[in-house]
Amino acid sequence: MTTRGRRVWWAVAIAAVAGLLLSVVTLTTGDGAPEVQEVRGDAAVSAPATSPRPGPGPTRPPADTVEAHDASLGASSTGQPRPPSRVRVPSIGLDATVRPVGVSEDRQMQLPDDPRVLGWYRFGAAPGERGSVVLAGHVDSRTYGVGPLVALQTITAGAWVELATGTGAGRTYRVDSIERFDQQALPATVFARTGPERLRIVTCTGPYLPEQGGYQQNLVVTAVPARR
Repeated sequence: MTTRGRRVWWAVAIAAVAGLLLSVVTLTTGDGAPEVQEVRGDAAVSAPATSPRPGPGPTRPPADTVEAHDASLGASSTGQPRPPSRVRVPSIGLDATVRPVGVSEDRQMQLPDDPRVLGWYRFGAAPGERGSVVLAGHVDSRTYGVGPLVALQTITAGAWVELATGTGAGRTYRVDSIERFDQQALPATVFARTGPERLRIVTCTGPYLPEQGGYQQNLVVTAVPARR
């Protein structure tokens, strides 16, 4: 192959890859995004369909009392290892690193810039404790591209979720509920520090409207402890 031929081949290859990446971003952020199938089980953030639905809550974690429980330190009160270091959902190919995060200056839960990394809300519950174990992250980024949480758009009730910890141990959960909320109406119960243990995985979904700040909804997947 001549030098000119190689240049043409590489130009075509680069254009093809760029087109593929663009099609992926368009699929996940544009009008063609898959419709999330909502399921509201016993562990749903909002009440089941047969019960009255609570009013909208704040879009932020209950940061007014975060000093009371620093979940990034020490051992779990139930003897379970922590913090979580990785989350996997084999049925949809989701596999992501998890790191502890806190609260940003605007009193919102911090999120890693890289969508390939999820944040664990360290002021909430740890794996094995009562309350909500909250993982959250961006679905995509202009800098890093599409992250693994885009796969949550296709998750179904009953899917297995594996949460690993830095010690090598872990816990297994099963998806109970899949819910969507407007960005300004995410219930505070997502961050509950009481009640049965729940794993909540949160990311963005819905229409992407740059002029209105980006994605217009939050996707909350709730899973309960289970054994295979």
